[in-house]
Amino acid sequence: MEKNNDLKIIFVGMPDMALVCLENLLNKGFNIVGVVPPNKNHETYKFFEGYVLSKGLNLIKFDKSCNEQNCIDKIKALEADIGVVCSYNYKLSADFLKTTKMGYINSHPSMLPNYRGAAPYFHIVNNGEKKSAITLHFMDETFDTGDIVYQEEFDLLPNETMGTIFNRTNYMISDALIKVLTSIQNNEEIKRIPQDKTGSYIDAPRVDGNFRIRWNKSVDEIERLIRATNPFYNAFSFFRGVNIKIIKARTIKKEHNLKYGQISMANNEHLLVAAKDGFLALEIFQIGSWGVFSPSDFNYIFSPKIGEILA
Repeated sequence: MEKNNDLKIIFVGMPDMALVCLENLLNKGFNIVGVVPPNKNHETYKFFEGYVLSKGLNLIKFDKSCNEQNCIDKIKALEADIGVVCSYNYKLSADFLKTTKMGYINSHPSMLPNYRGAAPYFHIVNNGEKKSAITLHFMDETFDTGDIVYQEEFDLLPNETMGTIFNRTNYMISDALIKVLTSIQNNEEIKRIPQDKTGSYIDAPRVDGNFRIRWNKSVDEIERLIRATNPFYNAFSFFRGVNIKIIKARTIKKEHNLKYGQISMANNEHLLVAAKDGFLALEIFQIGSWGVFSPSDFNYIFSPKIGEILA
């Protein structure tokens, strides 16, 4: 077959992954013939619309859903070769997936088939995984189950958060898309590996994002939860009846006979809270609408007392 220098691509996505990947594709000279944005009522729509139009790209608008026949007809008329999906939390219909010649490649930040679902970043950290990965796969009618075309594993750092994995995998996926689309553009054979859809795997279901800390848990469990929610979700407790969001903490494993959630030390250097098998040293936290605090700021403003309870 002749080398194709003008691969026509439909891009589907939502910020922030979509911004990183679309920018990279444009910088590498790929031919983006249409961009499908989030629904108009999504909080990122106006920003993403402005970005797409500022690049002179064809924004494919729709009323309520990209699965509407009018939107499908617009995409079909572009006669695109392939579609790319980057962080799109709406299900694409079977008819939508047929709007390009080759189908659509989805970008997922886990080692599929593990951590299929909407919240892989959270579950990977919260479960204490030592490694993670990115996966590119062709899409079928169910979420994250299509044939795999690219995977890349990486080690997780001890202090990894949802946010650091999010940032790292966005750029890894961006580079992986360049590799795969370049191979397709050069008419190289792309190996498709079917996923096992019947086995038992770790899922990554959507979470509501608010997690009240249970101080009767181990310090490791609580610390992982704090990292798994940072910065997009909330790991919280209450101090004097006011919400306290824990952003960063470290663990101290030590036997004690204190009540769970009891403050055992409060000064300019330390705010220690008792848990099942030790203490959480709270380092960065937000108190209601007062702002973000360190132990010294917290000590100065609130004068916490030894024995007070976070509940």
